[in-house]
Amino acid sequence: MKIFTHSFDCKDMLSPLNGTWDFYPFDSYQPDEMCFFDIETTGLSAQTSNIYLIGAGFYEGDKFKVIQWFADDYNSEKTIITEFLKFISSYKVLFQYNGNSFDIPYIKWKCTRHKLDCSVFDELVHIDLFSKLRKYGDMLGLENKKLISFEHFIGLNRDDTFNGGELVDVYAEYMQNRFLKKDSELLLHLLLLHNYEDITGLSQIAVLLILREFNRLPVSYKSVDVSAGFVTVTYECKVPYDFSFVIESFKKGSKKAADSIIPIIEKPAIENPIECRISDNTITLFIPVFNRSLKYYFNDYNNYYYMIEEGEVMHKSVAQYADPSVRRRAKKQECFVTHEGRFIPVRKSGCFSKDYHLFKEEYVSKEYFIDVEDAMKCADEFFMTYYRQLL
Repeated sequence: MKIFTHSFDCKDMLSPLNGTWDFYPFDSYQPDEMCFFDIETTGLSAQTSNIYLIGAGFYEGDKFKVIQWFADDYNSEKTIITEFLKFISSYKVLFQYNGNSFDIPYIKWKCTRHKLDCSVFDELVHIDLFSKLRKYGDMLGLENKKLISFEHFIGLNRDDTFNGGELVDVYAEYMQNRFLKKDSELLLHLLLLHNYEDITGLSQIAVLLILREFNRLPVSYKSVDVSAGFVTVTYECKVPYDFSFVIESFKKGSKKAADSIIPIIEKPAIENPIECRISDNTITLFIPVFNRSLKYYFNDYNNYYYMIEEGEVMHKSVAQYADPSVRRRAKKQECFVTHEGRFIPVRKSGCFSKDYHLFKEEYVSKEYFIDVEDAMKCADEFFMTYYRQLL
């Protein structure tokens, strides 16, 4: 077995040491209680393959360090597992990427084979960033749910160009070269680099756990500005990472309104998105304004008659005096008034239906709108609710 260590300043990475990450788990545990780990194996089945490398990352002072236990022969698997289990016993939180499904079951099977005690796993809090973040992959417009895709989103670019499967052949070549006493330093570098960048990447995409806390963050309304094309709303909020995305909320014809969020790399070719920019502890929403004629549908349609000749509805308190031959009970889709004005889209009608008139194009439409002037009457309260229902 060989042991390798690496260290660099946390100021050069996204790290809870650079500011206050007051969201879970960083509001519950100290950085020096956290460990990030990843294993490299010669196959997917623990019964027919072996672990040849385990890496662990951890905070120490103002540094982030990585330690790697590497099997430079075919007899070191038990030793590197033993050293790893001993190492993580001093931590409280264990981060991994798909570790609950692969890494930990793999290690536990090997512990049974090697007669090792792996009860330390039961004493740790496990945070599998794959299971925590994968539902945001589509929202962030990622190509897939792989670790490297999340790394690209936060601006990380790897030197490593191999995937885990390709490195199996690299490790086999490394071991062959050792047997033949050929130079294998480059191969070793490639093996260590992949694992090292998995761990450092894992530690930095942890900042995206804030996505799980957006609707619970302590946000305060700051200001609103209305222009011809947008309502621009700003909020104050401590966010440790600056990024932007657009929300394809209310795109006509979409069956999943407001469910698609993609990073702004180029201006998106979609119609009227809501843009969200997060920078310098400020969240800014750019909400499109629609100038159009929309309909407000009455909920108490049972109280209306449809006037056949006029082609409009009338409240029964008045219509009851008309000849029965020129009126009939109004249907739901007929009970509306048309209003022309400036509107902004809202995601969930239930947040506003008690206090605001909700407009839409047709009765069956799923996209709802509120008149800008109506929203501005109590802007601070309205746009705080708007933030909560949108993000």
